[in-house]
Parts: sequence; structure tokens; C-alpha cells
Amino acid sequence: MPKGAFLPLSLGLLQRTGSFARIYGMPRWIAAIGMVLALRAEGSRELLAGNCANFGHIQIWDNNDPLRNFATYNCPEYARLYIRVAPGERIYMGFHVVLNNNSNTIATDVYFRLKDPNGNVVMGPIQITNTMGAGWIGNCNQAITGPAQLFSGGYNAVVYNVPLTGGGNYWIEFAVNNNPNAIQSRIFRWFDITVARWNGAAWVERRGRVWSRKWDFTTRGANSNFVARLYTYSPDSVVTSFDFNGMQPWGFEVSCNSFGASTVGTPQQRRRSDYRQNILNAGGVPAAPEYPVFLNDPDPEFYPTGIVASVDSFSVIPCTESSYCLYVSLSKPGQVSVTLNFTNPNRPSRTFIQNLNAGPNCIPWDGTDGAGNPVPNGTVVNAVLDFFTGLTHLPLVDVENHPNGFRVQLVRPTTRPNGSPIPPPMVYWDDGLLNDPGNSLDGVQNLTGCAPPPPPNNPACHRWQNRGTNNLNPEVINTWWYTNTEQHTFVLNIDPDKWRVFSEIVNCGGPNGVEVHFWFWHEIPFSSVSWNIVTNPPGLLSPTASDTVLDTSDPNWTHVWLTFPYTGSANGATITFTVNAVSQKYPYCQDEVTLSCTVLPVVWAQELRGAVYPGYNLLEWATTVESGLSGFWVERGVTGTDFVPVRFVPVHGAGLPYQVRDETPPAAPRWLYRLRMEEPGVAPYYSRTIELLPQALQAQVQVDPTERTLIVQAPAGEKVQVAVYNLLGQLVWQAEVETGSIPLSLPAGAYVLRAGTQGQRFFLP
Repeated sequence: MPKGAFLPLSLGLLQRTGSFARIYGMPRWIAAIGMVLALRAEGSRELLAGNCANFGHIQIWDNNDPLRNFATYNCPEYARLYIRVAPGERIYMGFHVVLNNNSNTIATDVYFRLKDPNGNVVMGPIQITNTMGAGWIGNCNQAITGPAQLFSGGYNAVVYNVPLTGGGNYWIEFAVNNNPNAIQSRIFRWFDITVARWNGAAWVERRGRVWSRKWDFTTRGANSNFVARLYTYSPDSVVTSFDFNGMQPWGFEVSCNSFGASTVGTPQQRRRSDYRQNILNAGGVPAAPEYPVFLNDPDPEFYPTGIVASVDSFSVIPCTESSYCLYVSLSKPGQVSVTLNFTNPNRPSRTFIQNLNAGPNCIPWDGTDGAGNPVPNGTVVNAVLDFFTGLTHLPLVDVENHPNGFRVQLVRPTTRPNGSPIPPPMVYWDDGLLNDPGNSLDGVQNLTGCAPPPPPNNPACHRWQNRGTNNLNPEVINTWWYTNTEQHTFVLNIDPDKWRVFSEIVNCGGPNGVEVHFWFWHEIPFSSVSWNIVTNPPGLLSPTASDTVLDTSDPNWTHVWLTFPYTGSANGATITFTVNAVSQKYPYCQDEVTLSCTVLPVVWAQELRGAVYPGYNLLEWATTVESGLSGFWVERGVTGTDFVPVRFVPVHGAGLPYQVRDETPPAAPRWLYRLRMEEPGVAPYYSRTIELLPQALQAQVQVDPTERTLIVQAPAGEKVQVAVYNLLGQLVWQAEVETGSIPLSLPAGAYVLRAGTQGQRFFLP
């Protein structure tokens, strides 16, 4: 007997070699049991569909390819060959390994070991040879029959007894010469892994326990048919089976997932068949494993039957005039497709495909159609929601021929929560990226669904030929299906309401503290608005406003005015104010604004601003408080680190605007300006930095608050649209103007000027 071999149990009696038993982890009470039920294997029996004339084998390192690492030593989690067991159960195992030369030459250099869920080796390594006794399968009939310890005519199995404190997902690994770095192709002509449980009177087989996320199979010939039927278990607890129906794949991998052939791109891109190297070049993982794939219907004890999902709510919520939430609430996770159709035939539809979680979800829509053009308010939109559950993609790598197509069946559940039957799954594919359309026997694409005929009728769905010839860059051919589809349609008239939050710090250093104003849409209750104010250094402002003014006189906007008093010396402190508004009507829309300022020895009536004129740049600012200042240095730079003083301006009293001309700006792509405030005995403070561009001269609109005029500079004959708003967002003045000085007849106050893409706030005394 080779080192590490394990003797079997025969007819329930503990066999011995020499003076010691070779059954691992076996409780004493199990050793005395002799009653056995008629069991069957789990392995080659399923791959061969119970017929030794068929073809179907597992393999390691196909074509000595390092990516074909199924069930090998230290392989990634997704490539492991798992065995799900409960405490006190038994695992029966047997193998027959040959070289990859189609001559059935027995390979005696492969070892296996068994690991528990924590990764500890609990059995092995054991060398698999035709002289090992327990663990060797001598012929196909033995493999299909199962362990001889449990059924007459079977093979002599090596047995592992799961400890009463054990249980979980064990896994088995293989290596040539017991070397994890040896990448040499080997084929398991036959294999069996059977799990059994003692029921008090007999050992009872538990099927649906052997699984992997990425199987590697071979039929050992290009024209050999693969007739196995495999099962997959989706995250929403739906079991579907897929019958290979005589596929001719030679060597190939099988995995299932929720996305398709690749892991990168949009859902439509990921599900398209492609070449392996193209997927790798794009940064994706070809045929990435995700779902467990079983040889039988997964044991419901560990893989219970799910309940098909449903759509609880679907609506389109306007967050702003150009931002919407496609709101979908689901009873379980699933994939949805939302298509927005427009009544205008020249406006292409827009489709979104996303995997969503259970409960509420928001799919962002930027308010544009399929061509990227904005959809005007008031447009009638027909919004169609398709909801798919049990979504399963089957991306196969390196498959030559599929003459009959797939048969896909829903195993469980078979009814909806209301008891109505779920129709058979439709089969879909998109092989448009493959450069051999003539080899697509059912067309290169089917996005409407193919219904397989009942067996044994053929053809079924998604057939192809003459592929899988390039082992260095094989095709990744994807097929997918859903187990349940719901469609919801309604007509939406886009709500033109604008709900946002606006905010500004009006006074960053007044005698009473910091004053903040903000506005939000009238449908948002004040209780749904929150704010936070902090200082750096901390503790210089009270976090609670000493004065709160709530103005609801405007029918569309609520205006809030807060005053935060000082609790210490605040000069030089940086103040950050954040306001957040959440709509109760549209709870998945929210807007947030964060502002900051530095408390200076001045309070600005108008912060520094500038304009470009022929031959000079004009700088302007105004104050309402000047505390201890001797004056302002105007500084100019180009890179942001090269500021130089241009002119010193002594203080002349708050309430009067300052104007400074820079008569000698250097030739540069831009100019940066800032004010350095001088206060005796105190480190200098700086205003905000502004940027002026030479090209801004092409069309420039500025306000001269002293003369109450607009100063317009534009190319000859060009007209500029100008609008002035008050701080409530109300339009108070507008005109179409040309170059010159335009009188501005407005009462004293603060305003916002809009001219083309330009915007500025100004104050009229």
C-alpha cells in the first residue's frame, strides 16, 4: 500500500491493515454500523449521463495552460472543487487518472489532498495509482455504480469521516508529483465523490453536494459529444439546469455569473461573446466565475428554494431640471432594464440596464435622450421597466462545436408567490464581436429570446460550429437566461419643478458673528434641512444660531437667514458651512452645498473681482467693515506661486468701493490677482484669488456700482444677453446690449449678474 493511502469500510465493518484502522475522524459509534442503502455516485455518472459510451471528464492544466488551474494545489477560491458536508457525514472518493494522449495511459504521478473549511489539510497528500487499493476506480461501470462499501459492483473508495464538530465546504486539490508548481495536463478518466449521512438505520446518499465555480472538462476529441446536465444556484436562490445536448467542445471551462463574458464595460458590453485576449486587454476577467455550479440539483438543506422577486414600486423622480432618479423598489435583488421612449420620433430612446439590490434603488438619469440631447420639461415619456430574476450567464471558453444548442430548465422554484406557474426560461446570446458570423448557426444575436423545444426535439438554442481552434486566444462564448420577467409601463410627464438648495455666507466677520443665507424649494419642509458650521481653529463660533429668520413669502423658495455668534477671537479663523436638503416627496433626491470663508479684519460688501480692458486690467472691491487696517496691497501672479505687489491702496473707509488699474500686465495666458491686507503688528491676510483671461475681452460685462452702469465690451456688432436677479432668484432687469455704458436703474441692494456663461454678484450702494 502506498504511503498515505486510506482503507475503505466494507459492508459497514472497519477493515484493518496491520494493527491500526485507516479511517480518519470516524466516531466509534459509526464503526459498528453495517446497514447500507443503495447509493449512487456523484461525478462521472453525471458527466457521462449514466452511459459509458458517452464522453465527459474533468481535467487539470489543459494544454499546460497556467490559467486552467481547476482543483489544483492552492488554486484560487473560484477554481476549487468543493464538497458540502454536515457534521458526522462521510465522503467517499475514487479516481482514475490518465495522460493527455488519448491512449488511456495511466498516470501515477498525481496526488490529492482534502482540506477543511479553514484550509487545514485533513487528508493526504495521497498518490493516485492503480495499485493504491482504496481510492482507485478500475472501470467506468464502477464509477457510475459508486462506492463498493455502499453498493455492490462499485469501486473501493477512500473514506473521510467528517468530525462531529466539523461541517461546511471542504475542498479537494490535485498536483502532479505533489508539486504545486508543476503545470502538466492530466485527465481524470473517471472520478466519484459521494457524500452520505447516517439516518439511524443506514447510510443515505446526499446528492447536490459537489460543486465548483469553475469546472474544467474535456471530451477528449473534437467530435465527441458532451451530454451532461449541470445545475447552478443564483444569489436569489433560483436553481436552473442547462443541458449541453451533444455539444462538441473537446477541452473547455464552465462557469456561471451575473454579468457575462467579461467583468468590464456596461451590462450590454459585458454580456457579449468575445475573444479571451480582447477581454484581458480591456482589463477584464474572461468568464469570471461567480455562481456555484453543481453536478446535481443542489441539496435544499444547504441551498434552499427561493421566492421569485417582484417589483414593489417604479417611478421617475425629478431631482432637478436636468437630473432624475429612476426609482425602482424590488422585493429581492435582480437585474432591470429601463427604457425611456419619447413621443417625438426624432428623439431616440434611452435604455439603462443595472443590477439592483432588494428594497429601494435609484438609477441616475441626466435628462438626455439616446443621442445625448436634453429632454425639455413637459415632454411625455413612456417609461418601460423589465425586471429579470434568476439571471444566469453561461460564458464558455474554448468550445469548438455546438450542433444542437442548449436546453435550459427552471428547477426551482416553479411558481410565483401567487401560485401561478413561471414560464420556461428564454435563451439569449450576442456573438456580434466574433469575426466568424457564418459559424453562428442560429444568427449572431438573439436579444428577444429563444424558447428551446421539448426534448428530444432539436435544434435547441444558440448553436455554432468551427470555433475553439486557437488555444492561445480562444473564444469566450456567452449564453444567458432569466427565470422570471416582469414588465411595467406608465406614461410620465416630466415634472418641471426645480428643487435645489442655494447658500451663501453673506457676512464672514460682522460684529454679531457670521451670517449665512440659504434657499431651498418650497416643497421641502424645514425639518428636512440640516446644516453644520465649524471653525479652524475650533471653538470660535457657536454651533447654534443665535438668530434664525424663516422667510416663506416667495411661492417657490424658502429663505433661511442664520446668525452664528462668536465665542472667541475669530480673526484668521476659517469657517466652513454645510447645508443639506432632502425632499420628503422625492426622498432619493438631495442637494448639498458647502461654503467656507476666512474671518478677516474686513467684511466684504463686494469681494475682489476684475475685468480685462484694452491696455489695462481693472480690479474692484468694497467693504462694510475695516477693522485696524492700514491698507491693501494688490498682488499679481501667473502661476499661483509668483505673486508680486502691483500697488498699495490706503484704506479710505468702509462703504466706498475701491478701484485699481493694473496698467502693465505682462503678456501671459492668464493673470491671477489677490489682495494682501496690512494690519500693524499682525500677520498679513489674503483675499480670494481671481483669474483674468486675455480672451475675456471678446465680450465682457462689468458693473460700475458708483455710476450705476453696466460696462460692456464686445466685438463690433455683437449683442450680449444680460440679466440681473435679486438674491431670491427673481429676474429684476434684462436687456440685449452692445459695447458701451448702459444705465442700470435698480434700488440699492445685492444682485447677481448673468451674461452668457459669466456670472457675478454685485452690490449697489
